[in-house]
Amino acid sequence: MRSRFLRVVALATAVALGTVVPTAGAQQAEQRQLEEAHARLDALGREIRQAEHRADDAEAELADADERLAEVEAVVNEVAAAVERQRGAVREAEERLERVEAEAAEVADAFADRAARMFKEGPSVPFQLLLDADGAQEAMTRTSYLRVITQADRVTIESLEAAQTAVEAERERFQAEQDRLEAMLAEQQELLDEVEQLRRSRALAAAAARDELARLESEHDDLEQDAAALEVLIREQQELARRQAEADERRRAEAAASRAADRSTASRSSTSGGERRRAADGTSAAGNTTAGSAGGAARGSAPSSSGFAWPLCAPVTSEFGPRWGRLHAGIDQGARTGSPIGAAKAGTVIFAGWQGGYGNLVLIDHHDGVVTAYAHQSSMTVGRGQSVSQGQTIGYVGNTGNSTGPHLHFETRVNGSAVNPRQYLSGGPC
Repeated sequence: MRSRFLRVVALATAVALGTVVPTAGAQQAEQRQLEEAHARLDALGREIRQAEHRADDAEAELADADERLAEVEAVVNEVAAAVERQRGAVREAEERLERVEAEAAEVADAFADRAARMFKEGPSVPFQLLLDADGAQEAMTRTSYLRVITQADRVTIESLEAAQTAVEAERERFQAEQDRLEAMLAEQQELLDEVEQLRRSRALAAAAARDELARLESEHDDLEQDAAALEVLIREQQELARRQAEADERRRAEAAASRAADRSTASRSSTSGGERRRAADGTSAAGNTTAGSAGGAARGSAPSSSGFAWPLCAPVTSEFGPRWGRLHAGIDQGARTGSPIGAAKAGTVIFAGWQGGYGNLVLIDHHDGVVTAYAHQSSMTVGRGQSVSQGQTIGYVGNTGNSTGPHLHFETRVNGSAVNPRQYLSGGPC
């Protein structure tokens, strides 16, 4: 789309600023193309508004995702804390298991020692103790001792069985704790995966929406600049057509006067011819004296060999040539707002007014196929149709239109094509 309108602008420039005045049909074609540009601008405006809504929705969804992310992270933190608690419980279970196993080992050792002694001494040991007693009283005492020993053996066996049961219970508890820990770890990983997927999908959606909006805005800006340039060139066409019509009318009047003179008597032919010559000389002199009296002179450089002078005494901040993927069709001079701008050469103002990205714009036709442009002015001191002299103040430096700071954007167009102004300027601007 953009290349199409660039071709339109180039064609309109060649027609508008060339030596041939465009036909009415050509002007109508250019007007239709301008209408198409505005229609596309309107459509892009609607697309941009829709893209803005989509971008807003994507940002809102991203904000929701951030909230969800915060919630999930809170849950993850809780799970992590629970995992740590479970790890502590597992460590405690392991410690209890070690204690129970140690106690069981002690009971088993004691039982083994007693069993070994009984095996070594034989089953007659308790009876031998009774036979060796001195009297009935000692026998009864030894009988009580034997009963206590037997009871102790029974308790020892029961303690061993209880210890073994406790060990098994601790082991089962340890396994349950371990299973729960693994389940919680799996839950934590699942939550982390969900968070990552949510973050990735929302971020991609928001980035895509922002990219689409930026693309549409860039296309809109480019097309707006193209349409603005096309409007300027159409106005130039109209101005050139008007001037051509005036010139044709003058030629017709002169031809009619010439025919009337031919019909005059021979005695007045020489006189009439002299009057016509004097009238022509007077017209030429009058034309030379109408070169703009409005405004003072702006300070710039001396005229070059081509007769052009720098319009502003200020440093060049950007040269003619490619910039940001497109042609920068002029020279920028940075200066304070309100600095006077002078006409680069004498000529006629063919446009003075607001023109989209150019801001306040003045176009001067120098009657030799060259038109100069002075953009982004804060205010203008000349109007369309006014004749200006070289160096005459035509306006003041500003920051209007598509501008990032106060400066003058100066262009030269030759037969409709933008050329480097330095081809017509010599030395520096001051």
